Amino acid sequence: MKTTLKLSIVCTAIFAAMTFTSCEKDEIQAENTVSEDLDTSSDILGKASAISAVSRYYSGGSNTVHTYRVLNLGIGIGTYEGRPFKLGTYDFNQAAPSGTKQLFLLLSPGNRDFVMTTSGAEKFNLLRRGWRDYSVRTLYGNIQKAAYIHNSGGSGRVKLYRFYGSSNTDHLYTTNYNEGVSAGYAYEGVIGYVYR
Repeated sequence: MKTTLKLSIVCTAIFAAMTFTSCEKDEIQAENTVSEDLDTSSDILGKASAISAVSRYYSGGSNTVHTYRVLNLGIGIGTYEGRPFKLGTYDFNQAAPSGTKQLFLLLSPGNRDFVMTTSGAEKFNLLRRGWRDYSVRTLYGNIQKAAYIHNSGGSGRVKLYRFYGSSNTDHLYTTNYNEGVSAGYAYEGVIGYVYR
């Protein structure tokens, strides 16, 4: 009985170690460390919510796509372009902070488009069409994190614009309205407020 219990504990520890270090096969990441995406002033494990830098990636050619990653949420495909804004993250088992909404992060089949939305209906429709959901991830064991976006402006917050390039089926998210216009993308609106 003691041998079986010890073997069970060892197997559980090995499984846990493998789970913590594994990545999904279909993710192509320019950055592999979670710590690089953290705002250095916040300890994500010690807080129910925190502000973290968002990394933006770009893959050109026949499969043009911008993708975004904050902590292990979202995905990074292509060349790293920098950290254009910051999003809030929170423990998914709790409610998002007051004055915010959960931000859903979805990737299309064939990695041809990436959508960030606060609309549950849009998320549901994309999932029905085979999109993958990267909105909630488990970090460091059983801590589940999700991203949130503010409903209104405030101290240090700016608009996050959503643009769409129909010629390459690519969404672009930026705090610089002129960036989307200059790229020839169609303006789709403000999805919320983020930190620079």
